[in-house]
Amino acid sequence: MLTTAELFSLLIPALLEGVETGGDEVARGADNFFEVLSGSAPGETLTEPFLTLVDCIEDEFLQLQEGSVSRDIEELVRFLGSGASIKERPGLLWKVFFPEALYLDDDPRAQIDKLRKRRRIKILRPAEVPITRPEREMLFTSNVLLTVPVPGKDPLPADNSLRKKALDAAKGPQQYWYDHPVPLGTSPESNEVLYGLKGLARAYGVEKERRPGADASHVKVLLSISVTHRDLRPLAGEWLSSVLSGEEKKSLEGLEVFGFTEDDTAEILNILDPCIDGDEERLLLREVFGVDGEYGRHYSFLKAFPALWSVLLDPDIRGTFKIDLDQVFPQQELIAETGKSAFELFTSPLWGAYGRDFQGKECELGMIAGALVNEGDIRRGLFTPDIPWPESTPTGEDLFFFKQRPMAVSTRAEMMTRYGEEGMPDGTDSAIERFHVTGGTNGILLESLRRHRPFTPGFVGRAEDQAYILSTFTAEGPPRLGYLHQPGLIMRHDKEAFASQAVTAGKAGSYVGDLVRTLVFSDYASFLQGGQKMTKAMVDPFTGCFISAAPAISAGLRLALHLVDTSKGSPGARKEVLELAARRLPEILKRKRGPRGELARRWQRERRAWNLYYDLLDRLEEAPPEGVRAAFSRLVERCRLV
Repeated sequence: MLTTAELFSLLIPALLEGVETGGDEVARGADNFFEVLSGSAPGETLTEPFLTLVDCIEDEFLQLQEGSVSRDIEELVRFLGSGASIKERPGLLWKVFFPEALYLDDDPRAQIDKLRKRRRIKILRPAEVPITRPEREMLFTSNVLLTVPVPGKDPLPADNSLRKKALDAAKGPQQYWYDHPVPLGTSPESNEVLYGLKGLARAYGVEKERRPGADASHVKVLLSISVTHRDLRPLAGEWLSSVLSGEEKKSLEGLEVFGFTEDDTAEILNILDPCIDGDEERLLLREVFGVDGEYGRHYSFLKAFPALWSVLLDPDIRGTFKIDLDQVFPQQELIAETGKSAFELFTSPLWGAYGRDFQGKECELGMIAGALVNEGDIRRGLFTPDIPWPESTPTGEDLFFFKQRPMAVSTRAEMMTRYGEEGMPDGTDSAIERFHVTGGTNGILLESLRRHRPFTPGFVGRAEDQAYILSTFTAEGPPRLGYLHQPGLIMRHDKEAFASQAVTAGKAGSYVGDLVRTLVFSDYASFLQGGQKMTKAMVDPFTGCFISAAPAISAGLRLALHLVDTSKGSPGARKEVLELAARRLPEILKRKRGPRGELARRWQRERRAWNLYYDLLDRLEEAPPEGVRAAFSRLVERCRLV
């Protein structure tokens, strides 16, 4: 059996071929990690996160050699030992560490056709009562992520009381990290909250022109308001309300906007207290029902809260759809290329249909998913993939973790399918099921929500959208829950066009979040029904490429290759990545090496909590205690922003 030193002494030089490496302090730390893996330096020289990574990598490599890829490892080592370039036969590397690059076929063009066939659903019966009035039957939701002001870069006056309070909040510890939160005080032209809501209002204006009957309704938008510092909670709603008032309010005509902070969600549970049975249930619900924390927490809230709204406030609400506020519906292009406006695309009888998948298993298409087009690409057509096609074999980190290929393949196979074209589903008797979804442009019917009770665990801090359906994989009996692909339901992604500074500032968090995603998803999938193998079979290639048999090897090598590569950013930018990785990865890795089942036990606890929540909805619907409706209505009105 090979040692880690025997493998990595050959693998690391092969991965560094063609990479322009730096000699700065950050790169030297990564080089030291490579030396330890290769057996040429003692492990005591390492600092975090590499110190914890090495121990996990030793364990994982032993398990890999005892698994199904043992012969592939031997073949890879023989090839590397011959002195040949790995770029001559990258498939040998991918078989061991990134099999998703070879999913279904070696030829990526053939992968698209084969994946599309696996995603095909034969429709057994359409939705019995499809959505017909989206503006009346749907709630739109989105998440707002706020952080403290950036001194000297916010336009608020120095003597502004809100600004002073926000800067005081910054003195306290930061509790949560998000990719690119909006600093309080951000100017209106760079504020994605205002940008996205204005875009939705414009889109609804087009709907009212096309369908005069829609003019009598207002579109309701529910916002979760998450903050990085606890003391921002009482300030968040006040600031957002001021941003959305005055002259800006005119541009939000047709919308009713409500915002909910962590304190508001606690008050909601206080209102529901007469229906909660005892302290244990009360504690369980408070653990999952809220908006501050990892991304999974607010994402689950935004999906679950509309069901409570429907029960206590407005029974006409039958579905919900999440948008991201850096995205807008490009109505002109939608109508020109699909013949339908954004809201008309929600009225498909396939949303809520039942069918059979390629294995003959029943599937309820209770969720719906759209796609994205980049603002800079839409001139080429609405159906322009937002992920470029990888034309060549990359180097370094991107060669080792070649996510560009499965991402490009699944984007084209799932997101870009147009019903009725040659070789495609017809959109009546057959459709496409989705697993590759984005945080915006997806929704769920409340009937399906309450039946299947999906949620994203609070320990998921990245790709919370793709983790959402995994919770239903343990459901007993058919039909399972699935996403309907709705062709043309495409939003234009404008982040780079109006807030590129926020994107740049969030790059370190986004990158480290990707590493965390591999560690967490791999652990999560291992205890779902059917285990990691079955889960990957469902969600490969793109979502599945973050579910790995060797997650510490994947995260560790990616991080080190990133830190030595000068093309990945300045020394300062790479240092920011290292510092964030040192803060986030060890805790997750130590949990991985700790008592088995810790994450599984937490998941079971959250599963129980969400079951309690939906059972509570059933009781409320049958006989709500006196005063609950009125108290809930008052709270909602207090949270009104527009």
